[in-house]
Amino acid sequence: MIVILSSLNGRDRLRDMLAALNKVRLPAGTVIHAVDNGSDDGTLQLLKEFRARLPLVVYSQPIRGKNHCLNLVLDEIRDGLSPKELIVFTDDDTLPEADWLEAFQAAADAHPDTAVFAGQILPQWPDGEPSHLEPIREHFGILFSLTSAGEGPVKCAMAWGPNIAVRASVFQSGYRFDGRFGPNGTNRYPMGSETELMERLDRAGYAAWFVAKASVRHMIRTSQLDHESVLQRAYRHGFGNGWRTQRGGGLARLAFCQWVALRGVIGARVRRTLSPKSNPLPHQFHDTWARGLASGSMLEYRAARAIRSAIVAEEIETEEVSTELLR
Repeated sequence: MIVILSSLNGRDRLRDMLAALNKVRLPAGTVIHAVDNGSDDGTLQLLKEFRARLPLVVYSQPIRGKNHCLNLVLDEIRDGLSPKELIVFTDDDTLPEADWLEAFQAAADAHPDTAVFAGQILPQWPDGEPSHLEPIREHFGILFSLTSAGEGPVKCAMAWGPNIAVRASVFQSGYRFDGRFGPNGTNRYPMGSETELMERLDRAGYAAWFVAKASVRHMIRTSQLDHESVLQRAYRHGFGNGWRTQRGGGLARLAFCQWVALRGVIGARVRRTLSPKSNPLPHQFHDTWARGLASGSMLEYRAARAIRSAIVAEEIETEEVSTELLR
């Protein structure tokens, strides 16, 4: 079994994560691959220190972005793995249970034709559950990467970043994470770094299974609970959603995305106007998410259009050169 994680200036939470990982019962032959993404807070040194306590291989990836880190390791290890071997992905802010990896391995053994395994992600609140966010509890999954389901078959898209296991054969066939998605050290990035890949696997027909016993706790930081951070995350989630929805589509799909976004913004603002004494946060959340959706779909449309224009220009230039040579 292989475990992969990355960290960018996450030294303090990473220390807690590695300490918890040190208590996990590791299946025979387990190797943990950890990537420092250009940290300047001592993260790399911390990883090196833990090599004496864990079967840990440490990498450095100067290109910012979690998905670039994951792909670095996948390119390094994929050819040396058995196709059935599990590659487990997690984050530097999780606290895994002692039987976490055993649960994944048992599920993989019981379902040999399943390629993707999703695990349970529960919250580790910094100081009790935040009562001020109660009005948007339904969005806690989006905000804090929480997911839970009953044991059984699910869509691949139910597998979320802090707790995923995938057969090596998936990556040996050529799949990789899209480096344009996910955390990259800024506040303006499209969320959905693993979801983007999982949606592609769903379209390709890969089977997935939810492993309820493969459980981790996600360390929620106090800084993630304030009003501004919540709305930033709403925007990034909408932004990533719009980007993924638009990809491969043309003007008609763009018009649909923009219509959905406009309807969302208008609906949120009308509800807020009609209920002036209600808590504004749910309306602000939906408004911000919709604006992110509009921005993400427009950005992807323009990027795709620019690529098509460049291809056409290259084809014209090639044709002109060929014509000149024939004269």
